[in-house]
Amino acid sequence: MRAVDHGPPDHPDAVCMLSVSVDPAHRAAGHAERLLTEVRTRAAEQSPRGVIIPVRPTRKPRYPLIPIEEYAAWRHPDGRCFDPWLRTHLELGARRMGIAHQSLVIRQPVSRWEEFLGHPLPGPGDYPLPGGLVPLRVADDGHGTYAEPNVWVHHPADAP
Repeated sequence: MRAVDHGPPDHPDAVCMLSVSVDPAHRAAGHAERLLTEVRTRAAEQSPRGVIIPVRPTRKPRYPLIPIEEYAAWRHPDGRCFDPWLRTHLELGARRMGIAHQSLVIRQPVSRWEEFLGHPLPGPGDYPLPGGLVPLRVADDGHGTYAEPNVWVHHPADAP
């Protein structure tokens, strides 16, 4: 907020990766881990607070009705994090900072959502959204809002 109000600092103390993506054809090949490791290494040289990343959990679209707090807390029997992308961050030494319930908000007239979905949304309520982490919420005012959550993590500069 200070950067918006007063301009960016002369010497930033953290790096923030707002979007980290790997083409689906190249996933599960270790590219994401290599990218995160490289960014952490470079950040450690000039950013004493490390790297901060809003993580969009990759398996959350399969469970859109589960609150993000519950989903992020799910573990396999061996104690490892259930979500593969969040697990990658945690196993590389990141710690969870918190949940942003509205990290991405898209509000459009219902007609635009109907065009996108290819079917009518006949009244107010929650509707499944393909690939969405949460349902689309249609209100009485003729608009639908998709408010996507994410999990913010911090990779400390001194992490291995």
